[in-house]
Amino acid sequence: MPQPSYEYALGRISVLSTHLLTAAQLRRIAEASTTKEAMKLLLETGYGENVATEQEIALGEIDFIIRDQLQLTRKRIRELTPDAELTGLFLLPVDTHNLKALLKARLLGTSADDILRDGGNFDLSLLKDMVQTKYYEDLPPIYCKTLDQIEADLAREADPFRLSAQLDGALFRQAKEVLDRKKEKGFIREYFSLWADYQNTISLIRAQNLHWELSQLRLVLVECGEIPLTVFEESLDVPPEQLGARLNRGSHGAELVQAINEFAQTNELAVIPKRMKEALNLILRRAKWDTHSLGPIVGYLEARETEAEALRMIFGAIQGGFEPQLPDVYA
Repeated sequence: MPQPSYEYALGRISVLSTHLLTAAQLRRIAEASTTKEAMKLLLETGYGENVATEQEIALGEIDFIIRDQLQLTRKRIRELTPDAELTGLFLLPVDTHNLKALLKARLLGTSADDILRDGGNFDLSLLKDMVQTKYYEDLPPIYCKTLDQIEADLAREADPFRLSAQLDGALFRQAKEVLDRKKEKGFIREYFSLWADYQNTISLIRAQNLHWELSQLRLVLVECGEIPLTVFEESLDVPPEQLGARLNRGSHGAELVQAINEFAQTNELAVIPKRMKEALNLILRRAKWDTHSLGPIVGYLEARETEAEALRMIFGAIQGGFEPQLPDVYA
């Protein structure tokens, strides 16, 4: 169960953080000539705590080890945190992914087991039963209402894009409800508001590129940001080079403008998600030193997620026969 003591939680996190892979260890793994050699080097670091020897893992199943380590990390976070509800906001993407996967698998008549993620707020077996029975009363009211609406929509027409957008919207509404109710004004509020504003900017530009109607844009806009949704709606016909002036609002307006201007110059939409990720990581890096907040706990969770991303990049590159590129945080 969650711990009431910040001191205990931060002490445990301090110890657990010593087991994170260093940049030097990752570079050594990346220099391996084969997947087998890279796997051996990885297991020698102690990564994949439930794996005794490399012989227990079939060649190429690095994703199994990564998923197992992340599951253990999320379990520890839930047990250690003094505030399960606020910390749980950072696990909502896991729950949202699982719900999307289960719903789409049901539509296709297949199994989603291979892509489900352990360690979210909601038990996987419970989610499976809910999706099969279409009964969601045990979920938070926001998710329950959203899923009931999705089921009503699916009864008329199967639209995977729409159900994905509806669940994304539920994630941010849930975050906003918790942040407002708990009067959170620190780094967690800053994190989700920045994420929402950047996500809405990305959706707006995609809507322009795909010549969407306003109703389509409204479907993918999410709450919790500092920029009113009406600003995005009214900017549907605004050229990219003028978007910055329209969206320069809130505490991160200047950063968002820089990202939009970079897109306008390059026409590469990927630059905005990249700048968003950099900005979100910066918020967590600053917060992890604040021992009077959940910053160190959330920072450890994010560090494990970044570590997993780096490992997937390394093993994918080795298997594909090209040079691995580590995330910028390990530069």
